[in-house]
Amino acid sequence: MRLNLPVTERLAECQNILVAGMGGGFDVFCGLPLYFELREQGKTVHLANYSFSFLSDLHDGHDLGENLVGVNADMTSWYQYFPERHLAQWFRENRHEEITIWCFHKTGVRPLIEGYQALIERFKIDAIMLIDGGVDSLMRGNEAQYGTLIEDSISLCAVDALKGVKHKFIACVGLGAELEMTYAHVFENIAELNKEGGFLGSCSLIKQMECFQWYEQAVEYTFAQPSQEPSVINASVLSAVRGEYGNYHLTWKTQGSKLWISPLMSIYWFFDLHGVAKRNLLMDDLYYTDTLTDAARAVWKLMQQIVKRKETRIPLT
Repeated sequence: MRLNLPVTERLAECQNILVAGMGGGFDVFCGLPLYFELREQGKTVHLANYSFSFLSDLHDGHDLGENLVGVNADMTSWYQYFPERHLAQWFRENRHEEITIWCFHKTGVRPLIEGYQALIERFKIDAIMLIDGGVDSLMRGNEAQYGTLIEDSISLCAVDALKGVKHKFIACVGLGAELEMTYAHVFENIAELNKEGGFLGSCSLIKQMECFQWYEQAVEYTFAQPSQEPSVINASVLSAVRGEYGNYHLTWKTQGSKLWISPLMSIYWFFDLHGVAKRNLLMDDLYYTDTLTDAARAVWKLMQQIVKRKETRIPLT
């Protein structure tokens, strides 16, 4: 059973692909099924993540510029939240591979552009697949509720501005897992992207897929590490692929809340990155930011001016 990528034609001419988590935290994990499938197709694939880990105190890492650190299985740190290091350790222990996860510091757009450019030059990257755990990346900024779109928009703006990479995509998985999101507006945005040629199709993960099974093992391994907080999005994706439904809780983190696990969460949604970026109302204001604080201020200021769409609800949560 193979993962049928709707963007296969565009990726066919590419050899060195960067799969990068765009929203921080565990987003890079959401790209693992794609990573394994692309490697199976003979591609050279690298992993990166806009990281929520405390990177400035790392030891034994490989710095590639001021705001980019290569995390490997040997790295030591006192910081307990470190999913990228656990992922590198899982690769060593379970696949006997020495993998580097390239971690971007939590910055604004301009330093992030420099970090991506360093990876492009080092590995001759000819395609970038940004990974969104959830669908914040599809928010324009005028939705009634738009989730936590700042980090995703920073990554979107940075990669859209990169020179020398012809193929840039977004893959979203875990639709329905995020709170404070107007999902009617999500589907409206997808429909508009479809009209403009920016929607590149969708496909589901199923538990018989080997690429899913490797991803499942990596997530479970990381969740089991002492003091490592689990990911709600990845737990939701695993639950959906396993056939769970409704108010099902895979981890302790969501106990006491009400979930709505559904088959929608197992679907990858693929988009042309520039098509998404040109519809995002935050791009111009984010481009000149250097820090995450700069970006947050720019977004807050802009949100006071944007006229929001009328709240419309559909029963996803």
